Amino acid sequence: MSLTSQYTDLRNLAGGMSTSVRGTRFNMLLADAFARDGVDTEADQRGPNGEVDVAFNYDGTWWLLEAKWYAQPIDVAPLRHLRDMLDQRRPGTMGILASLSGFDDSARRRSESARDVVLLDRPHLEALISGVVSGPELISGVNRALSVLGHPEIPLAFLLRPRRAEPQSSLALGVPDGFTAASVAAQDGVEADVIAHGQSLSGIAVGGGHLLITSPDGVMTVPGRPGRSGTKLRPRLELTGATGSPLHCGNGELLVVRGGGVLRSRADELTVTAGGFTRAPLLFQGPDAAAWLLDLGTDEDDWTGNQAANLVQVGRELGDEQRWPAGLPAGNCRAACWLHDRVFFVLGSGHSAVVDLDTGSSRWIRTPLGQPGGLIRLDERRVLLVGRGDVAVQVTILDTATEHAVPPVAVHLTGHVAGAARLGDDLYVLAGAPVDATIRPVVARLDLQSLIRRLQAGAG
Repeated sequence: MSLTSQYTDLRNLAGGMSTSVRGTRFNMLLADAFARDGVDTEADQRGPNGEVDVAFNYDGTWWLLEAKWYAQPIDVAPLRHLRDMLDQRRPGTMGILASLSGFDDSARRRSESARDVVLLDRPHLEALISGVVSGPELISGVNRALSVLGHPEIPLAFLLRPRRAEPQSSLALGVPDGFTAASVAAQDGVEADVIAHGQSLSGIAVGGGHLLITSPDGVMTVPGRPGRSGTKLRPRLELTGATGSPLHCGNGELLVVRGGGVLRSRADELTVTAGGFTRAPLLFQGPDAAAWLLDLGTDEDDWTGNQAANLVQVGRELGDEQRWPAGLPAGNCRAACWLHDRVFFVLGSGHSAVVDLDTGSSRWIRTPLGQPGGLIRLDERRVLLVGRGDVAVQVTILDTATEHAVPPVAVHLTGHVAGAARLGDDLYVLAGAPVDATIRPVVARLDLQSLIRRLQAGAG
């Protein structure tokens, strides 16, 4: 059973377990989370000076962790107990007070004068359990906050920001120097208006009338029709380790994938909303604008990806998700979208699938592009697909009801297609452009209606 599933059972007191049993199992769960990431850890150790909930050694320092699962924020008493415990250990031993219900003002005030204790609350603990952060990453972050900044309690959002005073955008507006459409040499290709370029761009989405681009700095906001090149871009969300396309929820919230989980960002706060995935999931919007994802996880022993992927409806809290088979092996999946009712389209390499969650049925369709990467829902049955051809990026329209696809149209872009997004009448593609014998990630705009007319003309 995954750590996330174990955590859900503890939260629900599954099987009628008592709160005291839950406390013991919670200690073991946290120990297992650190051990998963290679940290030498043990739980529930008894000695002449009392019981230690969790103890681990990292980077030459021993840490003692006291874990509390109460209904209300904890007061100063558990902190005093932990401080007494540290006084009875060798100098240099550090303490962690972990509370799922947070801390009251008395505990926070006392922690400010205890230079050998850090505080972890629910977002930190769920990030660890879900795999959003690793054990070493969490300990290094809180140790830095205490040692360098003098803060025993640091919000998860601050912990995961890039460590620099001023954000440095890895995304720039305009066309990269040295790129021209002729360098792609796509026969009868469609011009693409390159609006931005950068390094290690991994996802694209739309939110609040803007493009959202995932970069090493986090999620960047880019106007659909930006002004002059050189405009300084700032992140919509400063976050290290983000990957894939984010999902804008329309209520000021943004979902983004990091590590083995999904973070929910709102008002400069981060919480974990799903996790425990062995591969980064793919976010998309389902019925009623709800958040869904495509879980590509497989058992660690099955590196081939032959196990089935799952469609997952994301809940508000970690462990609340609901899942259904996605109809394709996880290793084949590239994207997903909602079609109508409870019917979904799962884009795959080689074959795609139409999945009806109510009937549990799925139907395979041959994918008309060899290396698909972008998916746009046009209506209840038609989807627009974007992928890489032999030379250039290609676009086609697939009717999921008749399984008919129009002949693809080439676009003057190349490289891996990392996603596509629609903003009004414009189609945006995250692909590549050849520059100085390398492929530079670029964001390009195409007129969607003109492209559709071109595709329909070729089908006629």
